Amino acid sequence: MKLSDMKNQSFSRHTLTEWQEAAEKALKGRSLHSLHTKTYENIDLKPLYTEEDVPRRDRVKDYIPNVEGKLELASKWFIAQPIKRDSWGELTTAVKDALSRGQNCLSFSIGELKNKEHLSQFLKEMIGFDTPIFAIDKKTSLSILGMDKFPEWKGLNGIIGFDPLSEGEWSDENRLEEWTKVVEEADKYLAEVKTIIINSAPYHNKGASATQELAYALSEGVSYIEALRENGWTLEKATEKMHFHFSVGSHFFLEIAKIRAFKKLWQEVLFSYGLAEDMISRSISISAETSRFNKSALDSYVNMLRGGGEAFSAIIAGVDYLVVAPFNEVSGEVNPFSERIARNTQLILGEEAHLDKVIDPGGGSYYVEWLSEEVGKLAWKEFQQIDEQGGILVSLRNGSIQDHINRVRDARLHDLATRKNSMIGTNIYANLEETLPAERLNAVERLSLPFEDLRSRAKKLSTKPVAGLIGLGELKTHKPRADFVNGFLATGGIHSHQSKECFSKEDLLHFVEETRYPYYVVCGKDEEYCDQLSMIIESIHQIDSDIVIDIAGKIPDEKRSEWDLMGLNGSIYHKQNILEKMDELLTIWEEGNDIEEA
Repeated sequence: MKLSDMKNQSFSRHTLTEWQEAAEKALKGRSLHSLHTKTYENIDLKPLYTEEDVPRRDRVKDYIPNVEGKLELASKWFIAQPIKRDSWGELTTAVKDALSRGQNCLSFSIGELKNKEHLSQFLKEMIGFDTPIFAIDKKTSLSILGMDKFPEWKGLNGIIGFDPLSEGEWSDENRLEEWTKVVEEADKYLAEVKTIIINSAPYHNKGASATQELAYALSEGVSYIEALRENGWTLEKATEKMHFHFSVGSHFFLEIAKIRAFKKLWQEVLFSYGLAEDMISRSISISAETSRFNKSALDSYVNMLRGGGEAFSAIIAGVDYLVVAPFNEVSGEVNPFSERIARNTQLILGEEAHLDKVIDPGGGSYYVEWLSEEVGKLAWKEFQQIDEQGGILVSLRNGSIQDHINRVRDARLHDLATRKNSMIGTNIYANLEETLPAERLNAVERLSLPFEDLRSRAKKLSTKPVAGLIGLGELKTHKPRADFVNGFLATGGIHSHQSKECFSKEDLLHFVEETRYPYYVVCGKDEEYCDQLSMIIESIHQIDSDIVIDIAGKIPDEKRSEWDLMGLNGSIYHKQNILEKMDELLTIWEEGNDIEEA
């Protein structure tokens, strides 16, 4: 077909009713509601959105105005990946190298480095690159803000500071006051630098939902405004010095909606304070980092893909600064290669995907506009509840915020343990041949930690834990269940050895006699269990009464008592809690004194 012909082609229009009828036919008896998904924010996601779903002011009275992109220029952002090294010389070289390879922001972490004179010399060299600075970890920001004043710093801009509230220093009533004094002093020589940081990443990395993150960020922002105004700051000055930092997770559209919703919500807060309209848009400064909560030390190269998707959503949402963490950060093995991949992820999204040439790429999408509205309304409701209870400091001190986050975190972990949600290489498609890092980043309560702990337990065994899989009948009948069991056991570091087709008692006894494993899983059809399970268990226990036997598939309720009496241990089945089952199974090998000496 010629291009001219393609331009003249058109598609027939279909109504929503026609789509629903076609969908119901394809679902073969299931309702359309079965396609809906409930998020941790308690938002009901539909499979299809139309123009009718786009929020309109004349349709609803009580809602947050819809989030529309009103940018005059295409989205630009700063690559703010922090560089860390073991010496000042190495840090200087590494930062210069990063700036020469596409990084357009001076971002570094001094880690364990000391000596203010070295820091001063380092900054004098770096400021010559004429890029904004981005430093929001506590030690680095305090070291910079606590330095003497240098005339060379005139005109320096960017972000320097940390958030004492989200980072756990709210228990001391004087900490916020002490921090505001540091901010006031720094303002004398860093007038163009934003030093009041509201960092919601610690909440995210404990498991918070998107609406919780927004509510806590809004509450913190209000607390800082009130504290600074009490110290004599004007509203304009306080808001101009504020910067919001978020963590972006793997729910692509939800994370876009989160940041887009926040922009509008914060505008509403500033408007309610009476800030001039022309000042409001200039007072919104946002950065984001890829999530640590959903990264795994298992199959760590997959973290590259997770980080890439998260960076994509952050850019579409319109952040000003973006940090893409190296894929091996959670294993403490960051190196120049992983730093380069992280930096190039952002460069590709700008230079090759051309996201830096599009004005508000999420704007106009029926789904994104609707979801931004829903997230905003729920976050605003939570923000109001916190305000009614006395504000963020009260909620942090009485533990209610942590309680609310823990509920969401527990739900996330349960969904991962039962495979309602997948984490590739961790709770599904595990790679038993990989080596688990000796050191892992445990400071962040990552979702993968319980699975990593299981694999670590398996690695400590002096011999490789192997389970025998007994396949009843032809391969094609037992293979689906055997494959499922094989993948299930791999998540806990247990290898599988599958038998040949077992058509008789002699076949299975030959396999057991030959292997002598402490644990076997019988894989077959339900009717085969009813007919043969008694014989199978009795025969295996005649060889060794200590052998533990499970079946593949859920045990029928009416058979549970009978099969328990036969000596069946349990089963492995779909939607089972992997963590609980694997904890039980690993004990089989551990109780056999099969653990290596530490």
